[in-house]
Amino acid sequence: MPPRPCAPPEATITVAAKLEEVRRLTDCVRAFAEAHDSGQDALIDLELAVAEAANNIVIHGYDGTPGEITLHLARQPEGLRIELLDSGAPIPAAVFDHTSPAPDGAESGRGMAIIFACVDELAYESADGINRLKLLKRQP
Repeated sequence: MPPRPCAPPEATITVAAKLEEVRRLTDCVRAFAEAHDSGQDALIDLELAVAEAANNIVIHGYDGTPGEITLHLARQPEGLRIELLDSGAPIPAAVFDHTSPAPDGAESGRGMAIIFACVDELAYESADGINRLKLLKRQP
């Protein structure tokens, strides 16, 4: 379904890297996805993926130190593209091995598996002190 005529093709928001700010990011994802007539399933998947990723950035990337998270949203021909940028600690490469489930009783380790399940494409790069997580949810 084509986007609404007044729906902006891109949106960006930057928030403090605090757990209480993650909601602002997911609210932005919801508003953007709704403006582009995303289905309810896609909207829920995108909100969950961004919440998990942003929580991981706050907890593991910044680990209590001050910082910011920038969310960039774009409607592209293949679907909705989301980028999360931060300057916290980079994600270790082993985290992207989503074939290994978290051990029973583990308090963490499920976030990346949830993100992988919610999006169609995921890419990550860290360069010059900036971490960039790119997500794509395909849409007709």
